[in-house]
Amino acid sequence: MIFWQALTPVHPGTGQDSSSVIDLPVAREAATGFPVIPASSLKGVLRDGRDDEQSNRLFGSLENAAELTLTDARLLLLPVRSYAGTFAFLTCPLVLERLKRDQKALGLPELKAPIPNPGQTEALVPKNTQIVHANQVILEDIDLSATVGGAEALAQELGQLVFGAESSYFVGRFALVSNEVFDYFCEMGLEVIARVRLENESKTVANGALWYEEAIPAETVFSSFAIGNGFEELNRPYIQIGGQASVGRGLLRRLGGE
Repeated sequence: MIFWQALTPVHPGTGQDSSSVIDLPVAREAATGFPVIPASSLKGVLRDGRDDEQSNRLFGSLENAAELTLTDARLLLLPVRSYAGTFAFLTCPLVLERLKRDQKALGLPELKAPIPNPGQTEALVPKNTQIVHANQVILEDIDLSATVGGAEALAQELGQLVFGAESSYFVGRFALVSNEVFDYFCEMGLEVIARVRLENESKTVANGALWYEEAIPAETVFSSFAIGNGFEELNRPYIQIGGQASVGRGLLRRLGGE
């Protein structure tokens, strides 16, 4: 299992015009609507354009099936702006139950901490939280009542599993919210960036050259897994996903994992 953290906003595009207000949306899971990085994007980045015998063996070719199997990188922790503590790492029971299911399928140790179900107006946080203000967790335009200590064991276990030695950076900002609140921020909490193309001579916006792109914010954490052993490509500490690499978009770092 591999965890990836976005160091800069990521745009895993769909390759299609959405015909909505957002011209270029990010890829999302069909069933949940959660943002996702498709396995094909990860595979393409790790292959890095190589077409030699070893690459064809690892990643496949028209003649041979790949020895390495990668899955989509699913959303695990979504950063959301918080009144206290700057931002919070949100997750929900549905996401964690799917993580446990993946761990079981891979034969890995499953999360041991219980996964409680917060109410729709509640946020469960650990004891040493940084995101509570006046007994509330205030996220963007939503105020949730804070249950301090309600997610202590979960925060500690996830912190060690995903962030390892950096777990204190995560634990103080962790909040478990209801599936409905998490859905809302997955739909409304992503970055929307206005882009323009300028005329060369006048340096004004070209006619019809204004569009809006959606991006998954920096700090987001994804989980994915790879089936196969001994592939050095999986040990790369940093990768770049999606377009706009020249302006620093799409930079991911690899976190813990087994």
